[in-house]
Amino acid sequence: MKLGVGSVLASLCVTAPAMAAETCAPAGGLNFICGVKAAEDLVAVPKTDYLIASAMAAGGGINLVDTRAKTVVNLFPGSSTVRHDKAKYGACPGQLDPTLAVLHGVSLRPAAGGHYTLYGVNHGGRESIEVFDVAMDGGAPKVTWTGCIVLPTGMAANSVAAWKDGTVIATVPSLPNVTPEDRKAGKPTGVVVQWRPGSAGFTPVAGTELKGNNGIDTSPSDDEFFVVAYTDRKIVAFSRKDTSKPLREAQLTGFAPDNVRWTEDGRMLTAGMADPDASCGAAQGTPEYQKCARGYIAVSIDPQTMAVTELARGPATPSFSGATMVVEIGDELWIGTYNNDKIAYRARN
Repeated sequence: MKLGVGSVLASLCVTAPAMAAETCAPAGGLNFICGVKAAEDLVAVPKTDYLIASAMAAGGGINLVDTRAKTVVNLFPGSSTVRHDKAKYGACPGQLDPTLAVLHGVSLRPAAGGHYTLYGVNHGGRESIEVFDVAMDGGAPKVTWTGCIVLPTGMAANSVAAWKDGTVIATVPSLPNVTPEDRKAGKPTGVVVQWRPGSAGFTPVAGTELKGNNGIDTSPSDDEFFVVAYTDRKIVAFSRKDTSKPLREAQLTGFAPDNVRWTEDGRMLTAGMADPDASCGAAQGTPEYQKCARGYIAVSIDPQTMAVTELARGPATPSFSGATMVVEIGDELWIGTYNNDKIAYRARN
C-alpha cells in the first residue's frame, strides 16, 4: 500500500471492525484465516509450511500462519524476547513498544546457525526498520527483537529488503518536499534509501526516484533489486552497482502492484487491488472511494524478460478488500491485505 507520512497517520485512524464469526466464511472464491490485524505483507519461511505476516494496525505485531493447519499465533509480542544488539544497532534508541508497533512491509533473510533475520517497516512510536532474530529450533519459529534503524526525519518507509552483507534498503513513497503540484505534474515522489552496517543512518540511493516507490526486493543473485512504482504501475529493475538508470521494467495493467516477493523457482510475485468500477465513484481519496470493495489481481513476473503472467484474479468481496500481496505455498496462493482482519487463501489455477 502506498503511504507517505500524512497518509500513514491517517490510516491509523481507520480501524477495521471486529470480525464476527460469520464473516470468516468463504467468499468470492477465497477462504480465510481470521484474527490477523491488517496483514499488509507476507513472507514464507523457507522449506516450511509457515508464513510470517505483518500487522499494519497498532499492537498487531508479527504473526505466524501455519498454512497446513490453517491456524495463526502471535509471535511479537506473543512469546518474543529482547536482546538489543548494540554492536550492530547502537543508534537504535531502545526496544520497540509492542503496544504501539504498526508493522508494514517485512523481509526475511538467512542468518548464521540456521536462523533468519526479519526486517519490518514500523510506523508506531517511531518511523523505523525494526530487526528481529527468527530461530527455528526444529519447530515453530521463535522471535527475538534485536534492534532498529530509525528513518530520517519526515520520512516514512513502505517496504524493506536486505543484501547478503547486511545492507538494508527501503522504499519511501513520498519525500517530505513533494508538493501536490509535483504530483499533478507527474513528477517522481519517492526514493529508495540505504543503510550500511556501521553507518549513522539511511541515505538516498541516487537514480531510484520513482512515482510512489512501494514494494522492494533484492535478487537471489544479490546484484540487482526490484522496486514497485505504484503510481506508474511498474516494477523496475536496478543494478546494485549502478543505479543511475533502470535496467528494465514490467508494466502492469488492471491494477497497481503493491509488494513483491520471490518464489523458490526464481519468479517474482506481486498483487494488488483491481481497478475500481463505477460503483466506487470518481472522487479518489473520498471515504466512499476508500471503503469501496475491490477485487484483486495476482501475477508472476519473469525477472529477466519482465514478462507478466496472471496467476489469479477475483471479484470485489465486501468481507475482503485491499489486497497487497500474494505468496505461493505448495498448491495454494495466500493473499494479504491492509484493510481486513484476515488473510485469504485459495487453490492455484
